[in-house]
Amino acid sequence: MRRLLGSLRGRLVAGMLLMFALGLGGAFLLEPVARRAQAIGGAESIIFQDPYQDILMLVPFSLGAIALLWLVSGWSLRHLASASREAAIVGPGNPNARISTARLPEEIRPLVSAINGALDRLTDAYRAEQRFVADAAHELRTPLAVLSLHLQRAKLGGEIDWPTIDQDVVRLSKLVDQLLDLARKEHARQAVSGADEPIVNLSRIAREAAAGIFPLVDQASRQLDVDLPDNLPVHGRAPDLHDMIRNLLDNALVHGEGLICLSGGIEHRVDDSSLAVLVVTDDGPGVPPSLQKIVFERFRKGRSDSEGHGIGLAIAREVAEAHDGHIAFVTGQSSRVRAELPIAGAASR
Repeated sequence: MRRLLGSLRGRLVAGMLLMFALGLGGAFLLEPVARRAQAIGGAESIIFQDPYQDILMLVPFSLGAIALLWLVSGWSLRHLASASREAAIVGPGNPNARISTARLPEEIRPLVSAINGALDRLTDAYRAEQRFVADAAHELRTPLAVLSLHLQRAKLGGEIDWPTIDQDVVRLSKLVDQLLDLARKEHARQAVSGADEPIVNLSRIAREAAAGIFPLVDQASRQLDVDLPDNLPVHGRAPDLHDMIRNLLDNALVHGEGLICLSGGIEHRVDDSSLAVLVVTDDGPGVPPSLQKIVFERFRKGRSDSEGHGIGLAIAREVAEAHDGHIAFVTGQSSRVRAELPIAGAASR
């Protein structure tokens, strides 16, 4: 009964049943009175004859039914006003406010729950934007201050150190490009799931990324070995996957030592699912275990004095998670990073 009354439909049905019961009860109560009056006064004592007598009986009960339905519907929807007030206070100043579904009719609760879910997603996006702006402002402050200092020295000394200024501009441009790239990938992750993307060959994308970084590897007197199968089909956006692999290789080049290896393959699991696996390894000391999760956060580096801005691994993780995958350091091997993505199509079986 409680569940029935929690529904707007149930309340209206209950109101109709109550009205029908009252009408039936009234008919039974008035029937003996009408018979007795007819017996005493005869048929001439009845003012309204059939069918007008039935119509006269129907009018008050119809009016009563309308009034009852009006009261029942008003009582059922009275909490919509409080829900409207709760929705009105949601905003940047109060992003955690939500609409309560406790006292609403069951027919309206799914709609309110969907609205609350949308507000949750908007709140997450709003906080991400706030965090992004704050982090970007913090990271841009230092290179801008360095560039300003060099320009002031050039102004006071009369000589411009162009190589230093060019280096500052390059670093600043790279930081801005990485920030915009990270923002674009976060937006793409919220807009569409990786499973909705077309099937691409991860092996081909990895080889292209390796070919693009070969000149830098050669310039650093390092070596890069690539060992990949012919085909690793995954659902995804080829440019983003290229950026993921490029950032992993760039991280090994800048922060690692010795030989860089890019390998991959298909890993089958006990639940009949399959993963496309890419592993990037170098001969350097790697990242301490206590920092192996932290370095995948934006603007976090293994060493504060190292090159870069701490965005490359954050971009790689964002791309992997946007494609329903995972990326992390291999346990016990601090210079080995492993990326996993779901295999697409028949290759997954």
